[in-house]
Amino acid sequence: MKRIFVFSYHGRETYQTGFNRLLSISEALSQAYEVHFVYGNKNRVERPIKIKGSLVEIPLSYTPGFFHNLYKNLLENGRRRFAKLLLITYYFFTGKEIFDLGSEFNKYKKKTNINITPNDVVFVSFPSIAIHNLGSSLKQEFGCKLILDYRDPGVFGYPSIEDSKLLSFLRKFFLKRRELRNLKNADLIVTISESIRNLFPEKYKNQVQVIRNGYDFRKIDFKQIKDHPYTFKLVYLGSVYNDQLQDTTFFKAIRKFIDQFTIQPQYFQIRFVGTDESIKLKDLIRSYHLEPYTSISAKMPIEEVYTELYSAAMFLHLKYGGRREIITTKQYEYLAFQKPILLPVNDHGDLEESIKNNNAGFVCNTEEEIVNLLKDCLDKHFDNQPLRIHRTEEEIYEFSRQFQEEKLMKLIEGL
Repeated sequence: MKRIFVFSYHGRETYQTGFNRLLSISEALSQAYEVHFVYGNKNRVERPIKIKGSLVEIPLSYTPGFFHNLYKNLLENGRRRFAKLLLITYYFFTGKEIFDLGSEFNKYKKKTNINITPNDVVFVSFPSIAIHNLGSSLKQEFGCKLILDYRDPGVFGYPSIEDSKLLSFLRKFFLKRRELRNLKNADLIVTISESIRNLFPEKYKNQVQVIRNGYDFRKIDFKQIKDHPYTFKLVYLGSVYNDQLQDTTFFKAIRKFIDQFTIQPQYFQIRFVGTDESIKLKDLIRSYHLEPYTSISAKMPIEEVYTELYSAAMFLHLKYGGRREIITTKQYEYLAFQKPILLPVNDHGDLEESIKNNNAGFVCNTEEEIVNLLKDCLDKHFDNQPLRIHRTEEEIYEFSRQFQEEKLMKLIEGL
């Protein structure tokens, strides 16, 4: 019987979208196959293995050490670029990542005597190149099938989020040759968009299949979507990266909107949900004196996150610097909640295309456009004419992970 081994660099405790996506994929595949979902935990694992039907969850604790603690401290102090530089430098000198899931899985294999066979499938997901290396080495050792999954183009396209030009150069210089070998070994290559597929080397483009991001259909109670009667809530979901804050047009416009129309905090709120680690965001809020109008919450389980989204009046997305090819899971969550999306500054790329093609909201370019739009939407909200984008059940389902997982299942059946 074909088994599938899915590997995630991130663990459950991170509340990372990447982890949730791979868990959802594992759960879907377990309806037809025995699935072993292997993921790294930065905290000590209390329950080593969890079995639910045909799904075996295998959390593996990363062995703590000096570099682990240094990396954590850099992240906690908002020094993400230094943390990334540490990862790349460590990889250059050791050929491993600081949080090395491959080493932890090798220990697990020796303890359990688990055997991977040529009938089995290994599914490994970027952005961790070491995870791709692990998948490639398992294929060479056991002759199994290999699926490489890319949530971003890695060494083949735009610089990773918050990479400096130096970091991007070092990443491509040291890692590209190895990743090309991984591509050569792959039986199936998947990525999340046509835009990213077009960034792959010409030799491999036709082999790359698109399995888009999507929201988790099982986690939303559509009956709870409502309009908050007293407050116009503009909600941003998930991490905010420094690259998204280089352009401050949105914050200038919000300050102008508040001053020009004497907007009181009890009537207008911006909620950043799951964004508390962004020091630059907090600095911008302070510099524009927006503290009474904003709240920032910690990362949390997605079910808790959605309690904020149910009563949103509008959703906020911020472009990712000069990158045009990024479309994240939050975009599909916004689409599913059927409230308009505001993109304050046009990315001239995938976000603009998604909003316009799905008639899903507003794409602006100037402070004046943002101010006038917000005033119009606020007036309608309090005149009992809140904006709602009505969609059919079929349309809503097509934005979901589950719809995309059906496509992935068919691709795996063909291996």
